[in-house]
Amino acid sequence: MRFQSRGKSGEESLVRSQRRMTFVVVGIGLVVVLLSVTGKSSFFTDLFSNAPATVPQPPAISESLLSTNSLRSDEFRVVPTEANEIASKYSSLLDKEGIAEMESSVQTDVTGAAIVPAVLTRTIRDDVLGVLSSEMAAWFGTLRMSKNLTTSKLQSLPEAQYTLFMASPQSCRGRAFTLRGRLRRLTPFAIDQSSQSFGLKSAYDAWISTRDSGNQLVHVVAVMADPGLPNPEVDGVAAPDVEMTGYFFKREGYAAKGSTGEPELGLTALFLAGRIQYLPPQKFVSRAAEMTPWMLWIGIGVCCGVVVLVWQFQIADSRFRETRTHQLTTLPVRASFDDIEVRTIHEALQEMQDYARSSSPDTGLLT
Repeated sequence: MRFQSRGKSGEESLVRSQRRMTFVVVGIGLVVVLLSVTGKSSFFTDLFSNAPATVPQPPAISESLLSTNSLRSDEFRVVPTEANEIASKYSSLLDKEGIAEMESSVQTDVTGAAIVPAVLTRTIRDDVLGVLSSEMAAWFGTLRMSKNLTTSKLQSLPEAQYTLFMASPQSCRGRAFTLRGRLRRLTPFAIDQSSQSFGLKSAYDAWISTRDSGNQLVHVVAVMADPGLPNPEVDGVAAPDVEMTGYFFKREGYAAKGSTGEPELGLTALFLAGRIQYLPPQKFVSRAAEMTPWMLWIGIGVCCGVVVLVWQFQIADSRFRETRTHQLTTLPVRASFDDIEVRTIHEALQEMQDYARSSSPDTGLLT
């Protein structure tokens, strides 16, 4: 009689280990294929990208725009009157020879760009809705000067900073900058006939978001725009990248839509530019995109190595089964009770008696 052992043989354990290894290899292969198909690399993008810069909140605009702030005991209000008169006389010179005289006699900064004359900038007031009538001469004069900024100034001029415009408008007013961002709205308009003596007949009203403006927009008025510049509102396309050279005019107030949906007063930077240049979209390859093919090939190489390793294990196992050592380590044959017969005591005694008679010599003693 043989009994079945409950222990697992080495062959069964080996087969189970090979099956688990196969599942692991197949799982790794599926993960690699899924990554290569989807192409999602947000982890590497977040790993190598810089943290978003915090945008400072604009000052309280309810008081600055409505002029409800009260004066202190040591303060008094001064309303310039002479400056407006001088600006009006100066704007009258913008006809004919006046324009050439203004453009030839202005001062320049270290980059060689012209600086808006102080006789114009002194009439500008910040934190008011739109452009005042007293600021029209400065508005047209600055717009005329921004038209003369050439494209060669793009690299030499400092890049416009939204936070600097909002925090220190006095230090930025009348100086040339290069503004880069994404166009959100573009509206062409014709200048009033009474203002054509300034040499300008049409302009473009645009709203642009810069990389440091957050959810705020920069108000831009440009003399020209590149042909073929897509308009996101009309064409229904993504916001194109644009750049331009011009002058910061002032920090103006405008009617904005609040978080609750109700209209409220907002502040933004007013930038006067010469031409809005369209920057076609470029294929930007990030570090994550560059690493994805390498990761894919590394994963394929690891999978191939694991497959070769499993194949070598199978060959070694097949050769080991033919050796004497494998035969000695295998468990005995499984016990089976199929050939066992159940007999009574009488049948067993009768069988023993018959066997004794057949095997004993015939002496006549057994009957």
